[in-house]
Amino acid sequence: GEISTQSTGKMSEEMKQEREIPPYNGWGSEEDSKANCLKLIAQAPKRDFIKFMKKDRQGLESHVLRYLARMDTNRPIDIDRTFIISFFLSDGTISVFEPEKRNSGIVHGKFIERSRLNKKDGGYYEAEDLFVGAVVNFRSHQFIITDADEYAKTYAENHK
Repeated sequence: GEISTQSTGKMSEEMKQEREIPPYNGWGSEEDSKANCLKLIAQAPKRDFIKFMKKDRQGLESHVLRYLARMDTNRPIDIDRTFIISFFLSDGTISVFEPEKRNSGIVHGKFIERSRLNKKDGGYYEAEDLFVGAVVNFRSHQFIITDADEYAKTYAENHK
């Protein structure tokens, strides 16, 4: 008799299907979600260890670019809100923090948790994308960068 492909455990070319990775849903990091779709046993995505060691905190030098930004909106309650955008050179992650503003009625603190953030046109935000006057869109919130700390300004001048 004839042996079926199911009993031998091998699939014919017609039966193989290309795996489609579902769109990112906002939970965890995008790299984690992709890694979980590709393997049965989830593994953390690989990090660039050499870049991390070069750009991680060394003594008092932190390798973090900090910018002051405001929300780009017409809503009266959001116009006066200010944010601190931090870009971490060690791994290309961004966090957004809202400082306390007394009697504003808005909860201050962590606005966007530290993670790699996508640009609208694809790819991730890099240090070159953040500068005074830039308009950035992080998770459907549009910000205008209004100022930068001295380290960020010096870094931008040295890496043109």
